[in-house]
Order: sequence, then structure tokens, then C-alpha cells
Amino acid sequence: MDFSHLVFAHVSRGNLVRMRALFLENRLAHFLVLGGLIFLLAPRPRSSRDIEVSAAWIDAVKHAQEKRLGRVLAPAEVAAVRERTVEDELLYREALRLGLDGSDTIVKQRLVQKALFLAEDLAGASVTPTDGQLAAFFEATRDQWTLPARVSLVHVYAGPERRSVLVDLREQLLQAEPAATDAPPPVGDAFALPRSVQANWDELARDYGERFANAVLMLSPRTWSKPIESKFGWHLVKVLDRKSAGPASYDEVKGKVALAYLIAKKKRAVSDFLIDAETRYRIRVDGKPADLELGSGRVPPERPPTQDLGD
Repeated sequence: MDFSHLVFAHVSRGNLVRMRALFLENRLAHFLVLGGLIFLLAPRPRSSRDIEVSAAWIDAVKHAQEKRLGRVLAPAEVAAVRERTVEDELLYREALRLGLDGSDTIVKQRLVQKALFLAEDLAGASVTPTDGQLAAFFEATRDQWTLPARVSLVHVYAGPERRSVLVDLREQLLQAEPAATDAPPPVGDAFALPRSVQANWDELARDYGERFANAVLMLSPRTWSKPIESKFGWHLVKVLDRKSAGPASYDEVKGKVALAYLIAKKKRAVSDFLIDAETRYRIRVDGKPADLELGSGRVPPERPPTQDLGD
């Protein structure tokens, strides 16, 4: 009879009893066992080799493409959207694997843009303001809202080589002045732009040239000028009315107020985002702590349109 099995069994049972008692009394053992169980039961993190593209994301890309094209996509186009979306994710992963995100300035700038868009969205800077918000912004910034000097005028035109014609016409117009109306007189050469004009200096310079605008703003009202040269040729001009520069009303500059409000809100959103982000970093320039005042007033760029599948 082999007594070794009986001895081993006896020792084993004794060891088991002692181990059980030790385990029940030892808290460190409890933590080790529980930690092991959690490790065994916890879901494994996804491998970097796994690529998952959700149906919801593919559907969103499809709808964006349909909105851009203004029609429903054909089945073959839907399949192309699906393939393109997976290809984009695959190329993105490969770019990360190859380290292309580390030193590529184009990638860096694109990520900077996305961070700016995020700052804008978090602050609601793209939300259309109410009329009350715009009016309040106008009141808070009233000093910057002014209207430039404006003139109302009528004019007679002659071509680049016909200045002398206007000299004779001016004498006729001056003689007829007492009976004249404020309507442009039916004389002179044909002209593409209106003969009756209300404009400020910027508008006159844009349409007729700076030289013409400067001369017109120096004219005395209610009389015909000598020939004045524009970028089109020569003109006789009579200023009917002149308004000096002065404060603007809200209704007169409402469109400009809306644009200024949007820019100011975007600048504030980016500034707040940067100031908050700065608290999470130690910033050095040339190895020395950076003495910077972040929040430079930058504005997020225009968002790029949805790309075409054929790009």
C-alpha cells in the first residue's frame, strides 16, 4: 500500500485550511484577488488595429452630400459614400501610425482651426443674435457708429476726348438755371451709370475714381461745376444737397452692427477658450517661462464647405 498519497492529501487539506484562514484575515489578499477578478472581467481596450465606422456617421455624411447636391443620392452614390468614409478613416489611421500628424504644418493648422471652431461652438458665437441683442450692442458701442459726409448731385457726361463740349454746355445750363429742376438735364453723351447720385466719398471713389470724389466734395451747392474728370471721361456736376458727417442711428447701420456683433462675440469666445486652456500648461519660449497675454482677438476662419466625393 502506497502511504504517500494519504500523507500528501493530509498535508494538502491542512494547508488549505491554513491558507483559507490566512486569506480571511489578510486585507491585502482581498484586494489582490478582487483586482485580479476586475482585470479578468473588465472589457479589453480596443486595439489600434480596430476601425469602427458607425452607420449614424455614414448616414450623416450621406445627408450632407445630398444637401450639397440638392437631390437624393442614387444607390451607387450611397455605396460610394460608405466606401469613401471608410477610406478616410483608414487613411487617417495610417497617417497617425506614420507620425504624419507630428510635424506637418498643414495638419497642425487644420487642428488649430478645429479648436477655434470648438471654442466658437461652445460659446454659442454662431447663433443668430436677436434684434434686442444687436440694439444693446449698438448702444454699448455707439461712439464707433458714424455716417460719413454725403452729397446728392446730378451730372452731365461727355467722353474722354469731349471736355470742350461740356464747356459750352455749362454756359447753357447756367443761363437756364432759374427755370431748372433738380432732375438731370437731357444733354450730354449717353452714360451707363445713373445721372442722379446720392453717395459718400467712398462710394464716389469706387464708382468714379478718387480724383472725381475729391473734387465733388469741394463743390459749392446749387450751381454747375466746371468740367471734372472721372475714370470714364468728363462731367459737369451740380451738388443739390450736402450732409455733414455725424452719428448714425441704429436703423442706418443695422447691417454693419450685426457683422460687428458677430466678430466681437467670436473674438471673446476664442479669448476665453485660450485663457482657460493656458491654465493646463506650462508654456516656455526658448526655454524660459513665456510672458504672454493670450487672447489676441483672433477670429475663427470661415468653415470649409462639405467636400465633394470626387475631390
